[in-house]
Amino acid sequence: MKRRDFIKLSSVVGASTTIQASGLDGWIDLTNFDRKKVLSANRFGMFYATIQSGEVIETKPFEGDYFPSPMIRAIADRLQNTTRVEYPMVRKSYLKAKGPSNPHLRGKEEFVRVSWDVALDLAAKQMRTTFDKYGPESIYGECYWWGGSGRVSWGRTVSRRMMKILGGFVTESGDYSTGAGLVIMPHVLGGSAVYDTPTKWKAIIENAKNVVIWGQDPIVTNQINWAIPLHRCFKDFEKLQQASISGKIKTFSVDPRVNDTARFLNSKHIALRPGTDVALMIGMAHYLYTKKLYDAEFIKKYTVGFNKFKKYFLGEIDNEVKDIKWASKITGVKEEEIAQFATTLAKERTVILCGRALQRQDHGEQPHWMCTVLSAMLGYIGLPGGGIEFSLGYNSSGATDKIAPTIAGISQSIPEKYNQKYPNAPWLKNHDVIIPSSRSIEALENPGKIIEQNGKKIKLPHIRLMYNASGSPLTRHQNVNNMLEQWKKVDTVITAEPYWTSTAKMSDIVFPVATELERVDIDQTGSTKEYIIARKAHIKPAGESQSDFWICRELCKRWGYEEVFTEEKNTEFEWVKYIYKNAVEKANSLNIKMSSFEEFWEKGYVKFEEDDKSTENYTRYEEFRNNPYKHRLGTPSGKIEIFSPVIEKFKYDDCKGYPSWIEPIEWLGNKKAEKYPIHIVSPHSKYRLHSQLNNTYIRGLYEISGREPLLLNPKEAQKRGLKQGDIIRVFNDRGEILAGLHITNDVIEGVAVMCEGAWYSPEVPGEKSLCQHGNVNVLSIDKGTSKIAQSNIAHTALVEIEKYKGVIKPINAFTKPKILQSL
Repeated sequence: MKRRDFIKLSSVVGASTTIQASGLDGWIDLTNFDRKKVLSANRFGMFYATIQSGEVIETKPFEGDYFPSPMIRAIADRLQNTTRVEYPMVRKSYLKAKGPSNPHLRGKEEFVRVSWDVALDLAAKQMRTTFDKYGPESIYGECYWWGGSGRVSWGRTVSRRMMKILGGFVTESGDYSTGAGLVIMPHVLGGSAVYDTPTKWKAIIENAKNVVIWGQDPIVTNQINWAIPLHRCFKDFEKLQQASISGKIKTFSVDPRVNDTARFLNSKHIALRPGTDVALMIGMAHYLYTKKLYDAEFIKKYTVGFNKFKKYFLGEIDNEVKDIKWASKITGVKEEEIAQFATTLAKERTVILCGRALQRQDHGEQPHWMCTVLSAMLGYIGLPGGGIEFSLGYNSSGATDKIAPTIAGISQSIPEKYNQKYPNAPWLKNHDVIIPSSRSIEALENPGKIIEQNGKKIKLPHIRLMYNASGSPLTRHQNVNNMLEQWKKVDTVITAEPYWTSTAKMSDIVFPVATELERVDIDQTGSTKEYIIARKAHIKPAGESQSDFWICRELCKRWGYEEVFTEEKNTEFEWVKYIYKNAVEKANSLNIKMSSFEEFWEKGYVKFEEDDKSTENYTRYEEFRNNPYKHRLGTPSGKIEIFSPVIEKFKYDDCKGYPSWIEPIEWLGNKKAEKYPIHIVSPHSKYRLHSQLNNTYIRGLYEISGREPLLLNPKEAQKRGLKQGDIIRVFNDRGEILAGLHITNDVIEGVAVMCEGAWYSPEVPGEKSLCQHGNVNVLSIDKGTSKIAQSNIAHTALVEIEKYKGVIKPINAFTKPKILQSL
């Protein structure tokens, strides 16, 4: 029963009447007095939900959230949504054949509602058959990070645990967010850098004179978190804003657009062409060196290989001097502006916040490497308020830690006792197949192809079955139209999902998944670990939805390994009690008193109050700076490697032994721009988490003419005769999409900005066709960054734009597929 029907009925029959609700089993109380306020949490934050008659009617911030995200307001709509998958579904011809059949009909053919037993039996049989015949390389089960949350029933963890028990699967090293950085930075700084604990904001605000935010928008990205965010970092951004207003700190934003963070801080905007960051940094390096503004002592003591890099920017290697004139021509930034920028950073203590967007472009390893070199030349690495940061703009990081235990969760590993109990188990005879991040569709297109990555040769697997949970590849992955073609080569696609996403619609078997308020779990706030949170099933799951834990347990049960999956803790609640008990033991070792489980479950959380004073001024690389011999980095030399002999030995044509400017496959400076003169970039939206919440009412707050907005400079709009609010066609050789036009001076000429995550809405489902709604990945390139990392290049794409003159057709992204009640 929909909310409007409930309101109508309440006014007619009175507040105390109980009636039978159409379409629901049993009787439901529809009184206005059936109201309760409950605590819950997800990746947007902690919140209170008001539940009336079994339905969430509103959400309000938790008092412990320092700066609540407005996205929590959409949770009610997200739960009671017309896009929910309510029952197990199987594609018609797949069900009729009881196995793989007519993959070309995915997205076109009806689904049939079936029982859980039928869906699970069919999936378990096909997974077992495929694995037994072809081995781990035939099962793709990466399952992404952001969908759902929790330490017990997070779809990614339990799905991968289930597939480990099957015998192994194809997974990816790295991730779409930081894939290039994760590979290059161990060569440069001896660790991942992109996920390391960053310098605390307190140290920066008290000591920095310049804060450079390069290729990121932390006011937007810090709204969400891997764990539960409390948004403490926004208090630090307020302090940074005050320091900026007072003149104590100067802030800079290097970006093709004026983003939210730049506006909030009133930052100096260094506007450059997309994909040219490395050229700007190299030009600055040349200027610092020739003007004797660089820290020669730091370079000598803490780095290796500067002389080889120096020969490169002085033009001694290729007869091309990489000075600010050279950089200006490539980047579009004026020579005098580059000189002033470099001089300002050199003369006063500077910290550079290097964004993840920089490495999601062609040759994306180079910006992170070069940003480190630039920071080393400035000489502030390891000093309070100075240096280089790669993770400070994300996950609400940078606040003082609390003294608290870190809670565990279900592991992807299988306990040793089951290895002994099942000596012939499939997981003991096989191992996972690992491919580079985002190379899954290339594997479908070219199974058996040998690719290079980080000095190794990798054979791409032959994938025949895909298990998707916690994400939608058809939204996330680049070059959607190519993906549709390669998708047809897969025998079976199984998707566990709460919503009819484009991926669910292009599947053979769909399992309906319960969301956070519909299942039991336990979680902890991120970064500072301030709260442990009890997650209860406060409302009835939509239709016959079940948790990912339940689904994966049932699949393992059909293979005879249920106890291996559950470790004899058969329900989520048993796991929650086990995890909490483990946290209590850790707390005892820290001399912290925690409440009993019963008290915790009743109250809904445990809070940890005491700050860890030893971390409040933490500065990354401070120990290394104080004693580079005792606190060696993890590089072969133990120092910052400006030149890497290891990379040099790889002899790659797309990554030298030192950072360098390598022209992207598409950018505004090559011939491709004559046909497609607009570089489109796809940052995160402040209104959603990737594609999450795009199916809620929030969409109506920012869409233009029912489409995802595209931001364009007034001069570019004038050239094309475009007006504010026009529905425009955005296109290149890879595909075409519609968008709603927003004209703004915040974007430089030659650039369009369109946020990633809009739900895919093809004019002809299952085929290459116009996306009516504006999924920018229809236009992006599916290519590896280089032979070093082979990660994605989502921000490297050229397009053309024109006013759409065709017939405007209904958007199908948020409609369910055709569903039959039986064959």
